[in-house]
Amino acid sequence: MKLYIGDRLLNMEEDELDKLYLNEGSEGVIYRLGSEVLKVYKDNPLIDKLSKESIDDLKTLNLKRILVPNESLLDENGNTIGYSSKYLEEDSFEKIFSMDASLIKDEIYLLIDDIRTLSRHGYEIDDLHLCNLIVSNNKIYFIDPGAFRKTKDEFDELYRINRYKFDNFIVNDLFASSLSKKNRKKLEKAYETRCDLMSFLDEMDDDENIKNFAKKVIRQRHLML
Repeated sequence: MKLYIGDRLLNMEEDELDKLYLNEGSEGVIYRLGSEVLKVYKDNPLIDKLSKESIDDLKTLNLKRILVPNESLLDENGNTIGYSSKYLEEDSFEKIFSMDASLIKDEIYLLIDDIRTLSRHGYEIDDLHLCNLIVSNNKIYFIDPGAFRKTKDEFDELYRINRYKFDNFIVNDLFASSLSKKNRKKLEKAYETRCDLMSFLDEMDDDENIKNFAKKVIRQRHLML
């Protein structure tokens, strides 16, 4: 079979490609090829697939912590069947729970900068979840964060939408994931009336970690552990 990664020809048998299998999600199958990964879309008409034009646009953005496509992945007929992106060696996800708050904050601010850039270029992030969040070399990344949906929304409105999704994810998913199921629900209850990431981070002492801070939030709101 012949595949093109941008202008590069990848000519290998299907069983050879299978040996490069890394993992898969709802949208596609992921293969590792050296320092990059290839995402091949599944044959499902319900999947929102990036066009070659969107991939070419996204790859020009200078993002620090959200991985975007490097090149379009084309079949021998020139059809876009996926894209390539950078491969990152993952640390244990549990490492994120022991990071000092000062480092967590720095990484979150870099992610916010990336969200601002995506919003400025008209992209809405549709799929933020813990499976797409990784730690690599003490840095926090979003890899393959679902479809980047191109919109015609004004920057202010789109940034507000993207920030709401991101802030809600950090407060109600990332921090809550460090707790037991029972205490996770208590944390969500403590913040059910707001999604204010900046105030949430301001409460963190620089030498705290996620788990201890999440427990402190529950205690401060008089919710018994």
